[in-house]
Amino acid sequence: MSSDLRSLIREVLAEELQAMRGGSGAHADTSPRPQVREEMVSIANDADLNRFVLRVLELARDGKSVQEIRNGRWKFRLQQAGTASATKATAPGPAVSASSASVEFDRGLVSERQVSALPEDSLVRAGKRVRFTPLAQDELRRKRIRVERKTS
Repeated sequence: MSSDLRSLIREVLAEELQAMRGGSGAHADTSPRPQVREEMVSIANDADLNRFVLRVLELARDGKSVQEIRNGRWKFRLQQAGTASATKATAPGPAVSASSASVEFDRGLVSERQVSALPEDSLVRAGKRVRFTPLAQDELRRKRIRVERKTS
């Protein structure tokens, strides 16, 4: 009986050690992934260019945003003619469209800092897993930003 118990314990330990090495379950890597933002920009005339420059100047007030741009975690992409104006985040963070003021959050916790970077009267599309901090909710109300929950 003692040898059966020992072999059972060895099997359980071997399974648990294998699970730890595989990075799943309770031992999974839960460190946050670097946030990458993509901002779609439509520049068709001088007014659009001026709007984009004002947006960059607004972002430059925040040192963290400047660092994100320099480190490649905040990217600007030219919007092709005839494409949808909403943008999508590739990680848990906002993706802002300078021309349409539409933002999508797929998952994660949205902070006041993220909301304060959005233009007034914009639209936020939030996935089911997205949560807003209380300060972020206050900022959404102050800037009259509408939140639309995605169904899937």
